[in-house]
Amino acid sequence: MEPIGIVFLFSMDEGNPKEVSEEFSEHFPSVTENLVRENLLELAQLKEIIDNKKIYWGGIKKDFDKVIQNTDMIGDLAWQVFKKHTEIEASEDVRCLIYDGKQAPWGFTLMSCVLYK
Repeated sequence: MEPIGIVFLFSMDEGNPKEVSEEFSEHFPSVTENLVRENLLELAQLKEIIDNKKIYWGGIKKDFDKVIQNTDMIGDLAWQVFKKHTEIEASEDVRCLIYDGKQAPWGFTLMSCVLYK
């Protein structure tokens, strides 16, 4: 499978996607490094996604606690965010790393999702 984009999902209680992404920016390298380390994509593929600006943020307005417990819901939401921004229908196979807000240095729960062709 070829990675074509990354979607970060978070609770809208943290703010709007623009604000959250700006506050998170200093942690972006370590999170993307983890995506590579966990074999969700390769470094060259990550670079291509960054160069093509295929990284999007999606805020979850309701039932956030239910969503983080359901990998199908996470994948579906990431797919919807990607489709909304790109008009590209990614594969239904979405792989994610979930960061617990209590342990993450940025202080909120984050789902880092990789979408594939």
